[in-house]
Amino acid sequence: MTPGPMSRNAAPAAALAAPRALEVETLRVDDEEIIVLSYALPRLTFPAQLTPAEQQIVQHIAAGSSNAEIAAARGTSGRTVANQLANIFRKLKVSGRAELLALLTTQ
Repeated sequence: MTPGPMSRNAAPAAALAAPRALEVETLRVDDEEIIVLSYALPRLTFPAQLTPAEQQIVQHIAAGSSNAEIAAARGTSGRTVANQLANIFRKLKVSGRAELLALLTTQ
């Protein structure tokens, strides 16, 4: 198949070796080749002590959202999100986002 406008190539670019779970795809738009990197979000297991609102916050964290982005998506203030996140950290005895996701992520 000859690449044309908006054609997709299933094979990754030859120079790139994809890490495990990372998908690499090329997209050709007119004469420009674009490399698209994607990966699945981790599966999260929520402890019973997290409220539904706190679980939503954690899902946003797993997607890489900032406090401001979470607040905008939830219709709250950034300060509210920060307070909820502090409560999550306290409940689960973790000190940050990376530790939180490591604790809740299942393979």
